[in-house]
Amino acid sequence: MGDEDTRGGIAGGLSRAIVVLRHLVVLGWIAAVVAAVVYLPALGGSGELDLPLPDDAAPLTAEARSAEIFGAPLTSRTQVLVTRPGGLSAPEQAELARFALSVSRGEVPGLEEIGAAVPLTSAGGVAPGAQEGAPASILTYLLFREQRSIPRQIALGEAYIAQAPVPEDATTALTGSTAARDQQLGTINDRLPWVVAITLALIVVVVGLVFGSVVAPLLVLGVVGVAYVIDLRLIAWVGEHTGIAASQDIEPVVSALLIGIVTDYAIFYLFRTRARLRDGDTTRAAAAGASAHMMAIVATAGLTTALGTATLLVGDVDFFRAFAPALVITALTGVVVSVTLVPALLALLGRAAYWPRGVGATASGTGPRRAHRAPLATRLLTTRAVAALTAVVVIGGLVFAAAQIRHLEMGLGLTSGLAPGAGVTEAGFAPGVTAPTEVLVEGPGAVDPAVQGRLRDALRAQPGVADVVGPADPVPSLAPDLVVSQEAQASRFAVVFDAPPTESAAIDDLERMEEALPTLLAGAGAPQATAALAGDTAIAAASVDAMTTELLRVGGAALLVNLILLAVFLRALVAPLYLLVANALTVAATLGIATWFFQDVLDQGQLVYYVPFATAVLLLALGSDYNIFLVGGIWRAAQTRGIVEGIRTAMPQASLTITVAGLVLAGSFGLLALVPVDALHQFAFVMALGVALDAFVVRAFLVPALIALFGRTGFWPGARRALPPPGEEPAPDGATA
Repeated sequence: MGDEDTRGGIAGGLSRAIVVLRHLVVLGWIAAVVAAVVYLPALGGSGELDLPLPDDAAPLTAEARSAEIFGAPLTSRTQVLVTRPGGLSAPEQAELARFALSVSRGEVPGLEEIGAAVPLTSAGGVAPGAQEGAPASILTYLLFREQRSIPRQIALGEAYIAQAPVPEDATTALTGSTAARDQQLGTINDRLPWVVAITLALIVVVVGLVFGSVVAPLLVLGVVGVAYVIDLRLIAWVGEHTGIAASQDIEPVVSALLIGIVTDYAIFYLFRTRARLRDGDTTRAAAAGASAHMMAIVATAGLTTALGTATLLVGDVDFFRAFAPALVITALTGVVVSVTLVPALLALLGRAAYWPRGVGATASGTGPRRAHRAPLATRLLTTRAVAALTAVVVIGGLVFAAAQIRHLEMGLGLTSGLAPGAGVTEAGFAPGVTAPTEVLVEGPGAVDPAVQGRLRDALRAQPGVADVVGPADPVPSLAPDLVVSQEAQASRFAVVFDAPPTESAAIDDLERMEEALPTLLAGAGAPQATAALAGDTAIAAASVDAMTTELLRVGGAALLVNLILLAVFLRALVAPLYLLVANALTVAATLGIATWFFQDVLDQGQLVYYVPFATAVLLLALGSDYNIFLVGGIWRAAQTRGIVEGIRTAMPQASLTITVAGLVLAGSFGLLALVPVDALHQFAFVMALGVALDAFVVRAFLVPALIALFGRTGFWPGARRALPPPGEEPAPDGATA
């Protein structure tokens, strides 16, 4: 190592200042943590189910129109289920029905916010979706007079249960999408502290083993702790002042991202500082030199992650805008803390940071370190034949894996693996009974009983439909004004699907039914009538469609941002193009493998709708991080040694660092699987697999092979001028100069 890292330049000047002011830097960050805890709000976020839908989305418009005509939508997202293994007796069912009627009339104190309580019994197969011969259970839909938050709906549901005449030996539970959402948030809040603790324990073990030190892991934990506290408080503060507050389930993603990238950056600094100490630098010179060398790399990598995730803001809906600020703040916080606090701590600790193993000896034992011969694999990768074969094999494998994306199915993932919604099947109801789809019919013929009967029968005959309730059925006929409006020439039906209402199977059934509706209306005798769909299944279908559209828009923006930043950093245009193609193929292959694993191997049938989107954006940004670290080193070495020797020199130096950083980052995301929520299981799998594939396959084999194959062309235009003239490059036989 030479003094070139600390000579002049902004990075050199800042690094020397950080080292000189190291005591103040450390004390300043401690004060910042205290101030953040005292003065900034804690991250809470919204408990609402934020979906990638604009306000004028068709299902929301239909729901609003239905409420306008009939006073309230037909959908209910909160239900009370009362069951008993042997079934409820007829008197018990009647008593529960009378209580529901009293609530609907506003006669029960404390439950006045409930506009209607509609009980259904599974006895006799009369209720929609009820199974013949099932023990009698009661499922009561709670309809609220005005829109209520999820916590308020849960509170009213629990109050309903507390006052209802439930038999002593019966079991009660809240079900529906509201209860599922509430349980998801509760599960995340309960498990997240354990996930963070286990992730930090993993970091201690990995860093401790790699450096043979008990101090280095503590240094990393301290930096992570500072960044973690400040990051979460800043996210909450920005949310309060901008009105863009992320949902609570963003916290696991933020935690894993922050812990992973800060640990990666700290590992980069630890390796670089150790190398300089081995070369005989003083503590302050080693810390300043390592900081000057790493500052531009870490800052560019962090900026790439920040701007890459900021592309979420180009989406048309608030769902993505709520994610973007949190991820951008996380990336920037990680960079600022890393480039200031890590070198300050290393300047204070010096060789003690690597105790008890120490920094080790130089290659020759004394004096400057002697150049090592590159490993055989690295030398082979710089030959044209091996580089070409490697590129073909790796790219072919990535394309093959990516092809599985064509089978991708998506759903909301609200009830999968959760108690709410699962009990209705055992109670004798079809799975879709927790969220029936409302079919609102308007126009000529909509109020004709004969048309209504024929349309009901036609809807029942559709694939995946368990049952349909129309105006002429027993329960609606008791309150006809709730389902038929003579004035508006409108009627509405409740369709119960034979699948969980927000999952891919029900979405497919709904889309087939929606496509057939014009024909069904004509066949029922109302060809001029129109039909609109409302309810959770319709919202889920629209959300999946919106996600696909947004993925194309945001994905394109993310690719462009990464291309620009790589081009600026490398001062080239060709290399950023093939590096970005490698990144995109890695992301596509990861999603293809995840599609195969979750849909075919685990038979889950779908990925949760936001998992492909969020992981694609993050993996693109993080892939550019490793590009910057590895390719930046090759670019620097190539300026003095030529391309082939640049690869052979930089690859061994970077391989261990990238391996350790990739392991930690993959582990940080992978441990999110400890939270028993399908969305986080899938997110953890995709992120861990994507980071591992990028670090251990693409960065280790494909990228150096591509650099060797493209040769000087990859450095065009700006970086090419910094290379030695072709005749002066040390190019061994068979190598690409």
